[in-house]
Amino acid sequence: MNSTLPIAPTTSGAGVTAPPAHAELAQLRARARTGIWVETLGLLALLLVAFALPSFLTDRSLRLEWIYRAVLLATFVFVLLRVVHRRLVQPLAVELGDDEMALAVERSAPETRQALISSLQFDRELRAGAVGATVESMALKQAVVADVRARLAAIPFGRAIDAGRVRRFGLGLAAAAVFFGGWTVIDRGSLGLWARRNLLLSNAEWPRYTTLRIADGGPAEVRLPQGDALSLRIAIDGPVPDQLFVDYDFRGGDRGTEPLSRTGEREFSWTIESVLADMTLQVEGGDALPLELRVVVVERPRIDDLSVRVTFPDYMQREPMLVPATEGELRLPKGAQLAIAGRSQKPLAQAFLLFGNDQKTPLAVAADGAAFAGEFAPTASGLLTIDVVDRDQLGAGSPPKLSLRVGDDKPPTLEFRLRGIGASITAHARIPGDLKAKDDFGLREVSAVSRALDDQPADKTAPPPPEVPFGPAGVVFGEPLPTSALRYETTALVDLTQWNKIADENATGNPIRPGMLFSLRFQAKDNFGPGAPHEGLGETMSFRVVTREKLVEELRRRQVEQRQELKRLIDDEQRARLELAEMVNPTAAGDRRKAAEARLKSLARQQQSLGRRVAFVGESYQRILWEYENNRLIESNKVRQLENLIPAPLQQLAKEAFPATARQVDAFVTAPDEATRAAAVEGYRDIERRMTAILQHMEQAESLAALIEDLKLVINLEGEAIRDVEKRRKDVEGDIFKPKKPK
Repeated sequence: MNSTLPIAPTTSGAGVTAPPAHAELAQLRARARTGIWVETLGLLALLLVAFALPSFLTDRSLRLEWIYRAVLLATFVFVLLRVVHRRLVQPLAVELGDDEMALAVERSAPETRQALISSLQFDRELRAGAVGATVESMALKQAVVADVRARLAAIPFGRAIDAGRVRRFGLGLAAAAVFFGGWTVIDRGSLGLWARRNLLLSNAEWPRYTTLRIADGGPAEVRLPQGDALSLRIAIDGPVPDQLFVDYDFRGGDRGTEPLSRTGEREFSWTIESVLADMTLQVEGGDALPLELRVVVVERPRIDDLSVRVTFPDYMQREPMLVPATEGELRLPKGAQLAIAGRSQKPLAQAFLLFGNDQKTPLAVAADGAAFAGEFAPTASGLLTIDVVDRDQLGAGSPPKLSLRVGDDKPPTLEFRLRGIGASITAHARIPGDLKAKDDFGLREVSAVSRALDDQPADKTAPPPPEVPFGPAGVVFGEPLPTSALRYETTALVDLTQWNKIADENATGNPIRPGMLFSLRFQAKDNFGPGAPHEGLGETMSFRVVTREKLVEELRRRQVEQRQELKRLIDDEQRARLELAEMVNPTAAGDRRKAAEARLKSLARQQQSLGRRVAFVGESYQRILWEYENNRLIESNKVRQLENLIPAPLQQLAKEAFPATARQVDAFVTAPDEATRAAAVEGYRDIERRMTAILQHMEQAESLAALIEDLKLVINLEGEAIRDVEKRRKDVEGDIFKPKKPK
């Protein structure tokens, strides 16, 4: 126990002594406090590592929100404060006197046998001067103190401190320093970002392992024409996630989520077939930030009031031509020029012409941004596209296209179809027909040429005469040729009387006589200017010139053939009527009903076939009458009368009566009513009566033709007799008035 009474200081040979082991205990006390700090700091460092590692991994992978990071930090701070209080504050608050330190030394070194603590207590008593205050011997106390002082070097003061424990926590502190130092060296940025997010609770974002971007580098806002498909291609930088998803939100409220399809090693795509309203897209996947894309629906530019005007070369002598809007192909001569103009309902950034694969010609855009115009002179054939681009960088939905065929001017083409004339003609015939002439860039002249040759030369052994050239032939056209017409369709008539002026077909004054071949050909010229006009020739038509008697004989033979064919048709119609009238009613046919119905259907088809044959007879007879007329064998007024009596009634029968009776027979098959059968039978009888009347007119026409020809023959004979008498009279007069030779 400490005493308050002063005691005389003890002395030794050296004088007054210092307290025994005081310096060693003070040093030991400092080491103890240092160990407390090392232990506390080592534990705190290990706790910081224990907090940093899982919080880094968790926050890096999950990107924790602020509130979660705040809770984790608060928990960590609470643990730190608790550790500091228990491991630092409380131990440092304990009073570490010499006695406590001595006891600690003696606990670690039992061989001292409490000598160190006893020497400290005896030394305090001796210093206090408490001589006689105790029963213990002062000398003994001094001896103990002196003994301890003498053995200080042998007392193991260091054992009082758990050096191993201090080293372990020191190693922990060093390990933490190495951990954070290595982290700094390896990835200083992630350490700083972790500290800002988890210690300072900043909202700084972790860098993303995966980055999403639009594959073609397009903008974040797409202006898309309404109704067009949208194809979204997303490229991946960094680790590729297993799946990407797109969230779409239409302006009308329609929302949804769909997966993207993987279309490449680092590419995903998503397509919507038709976008009709504005929408917002957000693509997510992996740890990447969501990629947002806005789609704005706009209208494409539309080309209106398009005008394509063709200016032809000067030599063509043609006015400029406005190309119809429906034209798909345009033939142009070399040297032609196109003037193109149009408008758009939207402001334009540019307008241009695309020709072929690589030729692009800009068009001038007006100040209002809507109208455009320009010129183009094609030098070769190709596809011309008229296109525009508006300020949304959208082209026209359906740009107009023209297929240009640029080439040299070709000769005209002609087609002449005969009408009402055959291969045999008289010397005074008319040759009518329908003419069609075409040229690429315009007709200037259409005409005809002809020639007449002997069919069979009298002297076959003589060498062939030189070829007779074609000469001009007068043509009567139904309509005049328009200036520079591309197509010319009209009727054309060549009359042989322009050469044969004499009525007698055998007169030597007529260049075209029976026994000759007459050839006719149409020709046309275009308006080609740099050189001679191109000339196109039609097909050469050859006609055998025969006598009237021979042609009438041929035409009468054909008349008889058509009359006989009509007679056969009347007989076929009569047999069909009798079969229809006598056929059993299908309702009463019993087991043979199907056979009866099949036969009735066959009769209906037969009636339609008979109608077509009647129509053919009418057409054939009409051509015969036209040949009579065009060869001037029968007068035109008489031909019109015969037409009204024969071809016209036949055509009417074929068009009306035969189809009507065929329908009646079909109706009888469907509803076997005897009234329907009776009506059909009566229709057959009416057809027979009308065809019989036409047959009689055919016979009269044949007689009329023969009579007219006989009359013409008599007239010709009379004319020949008159000419013969006149010749004899002139001969006699010559003999009478001829001077006689002297004897």
